[in-house]
Amino acid sequence: MTVGAGGEADERVPYFCSKRWNLAYVGTLGFFFVYSLRVNLSVAIVCMVKDNNSSATYVTNTCFNETAPDDTHDGASFPSMHTLMGRWAPPLERTKLTSFTYAGQHVGNIVTYILSGWLCVDGFDGGWPSIFYVTGGGCLVWVLLWFLVVADSPETHPTISKAEKDFIVRTRGRAEAQKEFNVPWLSMAKSKGLYVCLTAHVCNNWTHYTLLTSLPTFMKEVLKFDITQNGLLSSTPYMAMFFTSLASGQVADFLRSKYLSTTATRRLFQSVAFLGAGSCIVGVGFIGCEDRNYAVALLAIAVGFSGFCFSGYMVNQVDFAPRYAGVLYGITNMVATVPGIVAPMVVGALTPNKSQEEWRNVFYICGGLCLLGTLVFGAFAVGEEEEWAKLAPDTVVEVPGPDKLARSDKQASLSSDKQASDGENGGVTNSVKYSSVKDGHED
Repeated sequence: MTVGAGGEADERVPYFCSKRWNLAYVGTLGFFFVYSLRVNLSVAIVCMVKDNNSSATYVTNTCFNETAPDDTHDGASFPSMHTLMGRWAPPLERTKLTSFTYAGQHVGNIVTYILSGWLCVDGFDGGWPSIFYVTGGGCLVWVLLWFLVVADSPETHPTISKAEKDFIVRTRGRAEAQKEFNVPWLSMAKSKGLYVCLTAHVCNNWTHYTLLTSLPTFMKEVLKFDITQNGLLSSTPYMAMFFTSLASGQVADFLRSKYLSTTATRRLFQSVAFLGAGSCIVGVGFIGCEDRNYAVALLAIAVGFSGFCFSGYMVNQVDFAPRYAGVLYGITNMVATVPGIVAPMVVGALTPNKSQEEWRNVFYICGGLCLLGTLVFGAFAVGEEEEWAKLAPDTVVEVPGPDKLARSDKQASLSSDKQASDGENGGVTNSVKYSSVKDGHED
């Protein structure tokens, strides 16, 4: 059973065993491997670079730079999934589906940190090379599963039930997935929602990439954990993030259905994410090695707060421009990838002596950007579909499939009748709308 856009229950529509949730399940596994391929180097670099190696800084920077080709391959993953969510996710399941799908990245962080720490010590082929063999091989297996299970849209899925397809199309609105749209670049460039999401994305990614790439180093240099403990403890914050991202998706959609507007919900959850994470990260800088367990706990709370962003800016593009969500996310993600390049370099520049005081400056920057993101997103985020992103009222959406020819014949017949009527009326055209699409149904 599920709930429609108007709140009505529909017993015929499957939920957890539905095709839209199958997309989320496979998508979750996909993001597991996307992040396992990013995180593996963060632990492997600790094994590869020795403290007494004079070229340690050079090797570290070189290795981080060589993650760029990997990011160019997986950089399309988030925009692509945003596009699919715009086609598959009913409005009141949007946050749940999106947050569940993207939760795979946290599991990828958790498992890869733990597994990499163990493989560094006891793995095959010399230890650290086995990290890349395991994560890369698993990714290849996932690709086969993706092509077997996923379709571009409900209308093109070969085994979806009619009840589920009709439910998605009806609640989603106009069948935007079935027509190639010309992207309104000029209107998009003027969109307030775009720049608000861009600011939040950049601020969030700075903190995210700082922790993702440098947390094992902080655990080793300041908190003095060995490599086996390092991998396990570096994964702890992402365990918290996994649960908060899932819980926030459920709570956000509940609030949207009963109490709050989409705009208020997005602003609330993103503000909690930024303020909670920023304050905890700054606090970590004041905890020394003697209280390192408290530092780990505070880091876990900080990253746990970050999980609320999956009910904030991460899904916001699907709110205000569902047809162009993939394009919008691609734009913001392109700019927000810059912190992934710059943040590790800034960490290296600020921590030449590997002291706690130097790391405190790293965390100050994260806290400041979290505050900036709160002010911008909390004040200006939009949750309703913007005018430029809407279809014109008389737009006819072409639906591929067996009924396409029937629709064309019907329109041709209507056109012939109209011409005949015009002739009988002496050339005066009747004002009749012959075809429109509303709520996924043809009138």
